[in-house]
Amino acid sequence: GSVADLPATLTGLQQAIATGQVAAVDALAIQRRRLLARDQGLFSIVSVPAAEPEVEPQPGPVGRLRLAGIGLAHKDVFDTRGFRPGLGHDRGAVDPGRRDARAIARLARQGAAHLARLTMAEYACGATGANRRQPVCRNPLDRDAVVGGSSSGSAVAVAGGLAYGSLGTDTGGSVRIPAATCGLVGLKTTHGLISRQGVFPLAPSLDSVGILARTPADAAELLAVLAERPLGRDADGLRQQRVRVFIPPTLEATVADAMADFARRLEGESAVAGSAGHCAAVDVITALPALRRLAEQAEALMAAESAEVHRADLLAGNASSLVEAVALAGLAIAPAWAAALRSGRAGRLRAFVAEAFDDAGLLVVPALATPVPDWPAVTPTDPAYDAQRHLGLFRYMGFVNYLGLPAVVLPIAADARGLPISVQVLARPFDDARLLAWASHVDRSLYGGQGFPALRH
Repeated sequence: GSVADLPATLTGLQQAIATGQVAAVDALAIQRRRLLARDQGLFSIVSVPAAEPEVEPQPGPVGRLRLAGIGLAHKDVFDTRGFRPGLGHDRGAVDPGRRDARAIARLARQGAAHLARLTMAEYACGATGANRRQPVCRNPLDRDAVVGGSSSGSAVAVAGGLAYGSLGTDTGGSVRIPAATCGLVGLKTTHGLISRQGVFPLAPSLDSVGILARTPADAAELLAVLAERPLGRDADGLRQQRVRVFIPPTLEATVADAMADFARRLEGESAVAGSAGHCAAVDVITALPALRRLAEQAEALMAAESAEVHRADLLAGNASSLVEAVALAGLAIAPAWAAALRSGRAGRLRAFVAEAFDDAGLLVVPALATPVPDWPAVTPTDPAYDAQRHLGLFRYMGFVNYLGLPAVVLPIAADARGLPISVQVLARPFDDARLLAWASHVDRSLYGGQGFPALRH
């Protein structure tokens, strides 16, 4: 088969394998060939594992394995068998004592192949994905557009057709920002839903393992394998509840207009409202008073916890400038204050859900505050630097990590350049699967279930 022979989506390939249109082993051979071919000029790959780990033998035909024949590639922050990850700092190294991170092992047990380790911002620090130690990876939709970080290689690999999905980590938007710049679905899972065992930390109480995929249905397939607790499968409860859409008055007009149009389409789409044919009510709101304070608390806790992780290097003056930018201020935060930020979180979560969700099932907020910027606009040393565009990458991200909520980034429109305009959809804790089921209905309604149009290879 040629490299164009495989379906564009993970669920499409699952179907092709299940019906015998393509054998799992042939599908993987095609994916391995096209991985390196498609990375030319994108620079998303750090390294390709030397040998594919053996899948645990399973009873029955290989087709019984949920992810047999599916090629994935992951952010270089996960331990893999016999190898230390590079963390965006170096290329990693052989380490015979390492075991697969628990999330990687769960995917492998269902037959998924780990095709490559992917570029990331150094030690997962940085919203742009800039990294002075490795080539800057390029946005497959527009080589001038920023990719976003820190899971930058993950987004480029999925959007560039190198892999059907990728695991990243999200501490302050690190899965959702690059998903939004590359037109992908980016799921920041409820804190603790996917194991972080074998994942290098940035700020442990904010860190979540997240999923980058072409469509919500693809992300749901991976989540079903990765979740550490049972997932509710029924989406009707969310689909027929009210949806609140937060459009702040300060939002750039292009994004605000796209969100307002999205709200109208949601209200008018009986396909989204479910088989009963009646529409979910949609409320547009323009204020969320708690947001600013929650964002500040998230920032303080990230500084405190990342300073603890990197304390020795910070004190010795050996930390990279990106780590210093995130963590240095944390050395001045008293442990008691960090503890208070953690202990006060449950009450703030209850208050936020009561105020922001009210009795709605879902809350839609902006992903990026502006259209996807070009690299110079978010590079502080560049004459074209624009602080508002840089801040706009993560302004609406960190509070979600502080509260531990699930959030999915979903492309809803294209700007004048054909680049994605995305929203984040938030649900209550552990409603991740229902959130993706709802997003799948929206994806089918907007794009026919095939993801953002510019991604079709």
